[in-house]
Amino acid sequence: MYKNKSRVCDKMSMYRSYLLKNQFWAKKGNEKDHNLESEKVFIKHDSEVGGIYAIINTEKKGVKIIVNGEEHWFNNFDKLDSFLGRLKQREDDFMKILRRKNLSKRLRTLDI
Repeated sequence: MYKNKSRVCDKMSMYRSYLLKNQFWAKKGNEKDHNLESEKVFIKHDSEVGGIYAIINTEKKGVKIIVNGEEHWFNNFDKLDSFLGRLKQREDDFMKILRRKNLSKRLRTLDI
């Protein structure tokens, strides 16, 4: 039993490390609140997407990502990484569209 609990803790600390490397911040009081030992909350703010919340759940052995009011569950690093990569790509695509529209608007106002 103890060996299995240790393996769960290792995987949860891997999620924690992964989130911190990807610019998520631990919610204040995460480490001190013993009532929430089964869940640790991490937050990331993006200028295009807004708030992205990651909740590590040790009982379910995975991470719940909440973005734009939608919940997504991951217990696999590859799928989590792919999902966060797609979010980043959508942001980049959105910014390209805004820049193109802004440039087009400026070009129309030039006296040629």
